[in-house]
Amino acid sequence: MPGSERPPKEINGQHQAIGTVPNWKDEETYPRQDSLNDTFWRWEFLRRRSDYRKDWEKYYPQTYEFDVACANDPHYPTRYRKKVFSPDHPAFKARMPNSLEKYHLSGLPNPAVAKPWMLSFDSNYGRIYFGQGPDWLGGGEEVSLCLSEWRMAAVFDLKKPIPAQIEKVRSDLMEWQEHQVGRNLERRKCRDEWPIYLRVLDAVDLGVPFREIGRTLFKIQDAEAGEARAGQLYKQACQISLHFPV
Repeated sequence: MPGSERPPKEINGQHQAIGTVPNWKDEETYPRQDSLNDTFWRWEFLRRRSDYRKDWEKYYPQTYEFDVACANDPHYPTRYRKKVFSPDHPAFKARMPNSLEKYHLSGLPNPAVAKPWMLSFDSNYGRIYFGQGPDWLGGGEEVSLCLSEWRMAAVFDLKKPIPAQIEKVRSDLMEWQEHQVGRNLERRKCRDEWPIYLRVLDAVDLGVPFREIGRTLFKIQDAEAGEARAGQLYKQACQISLHFPV
């Protein structure tokens, strides 16, 4: 993660400079399971993803350059002017096409920043759309949907009782999920392991072998057992990074 000159933050009561990777060997440099809400836990995992960091590096320069150019353009409409934040500022967000689809964010905060301002994860599923009738659709009530793989859409009638419709959709979804995926999925939020997940991710990012990770974090002297344990946790951490439980 790139460095920053901003004041240090605190984690577990310990000062930690933004942009510095915590010491994966030191538990006190990481948040406790109850010290962050779900939004910032999700951010901790997301900002460690290599694809997120690459997208940030790609889009933040052009975002910043555009904002500065607009701020310096005397012909730019005054009503659209806004304060220009530097890329290392907690309020800065890089604009990326389809960032909502890929990361559930309307803009990309700097992955070096531990606590971005106004951090909010949105979802591109579970949205409600209201039909506007034949006039709005130009003569018909049929709406064409282009859904990606693994997505489904449901139609509700607001003139009929909602609970029965919800139960019907829930039953159908569970049946189709089991048919398509092979089982019904349920991701439980178990924060107890999340701090150790971050430590394993950071260690692997630094190139530390699984055997050393197992020996250091779990005091496992058996090299193969330590390697297996660290490898298992790394796999689980990657799953959380890609599919954070919501």
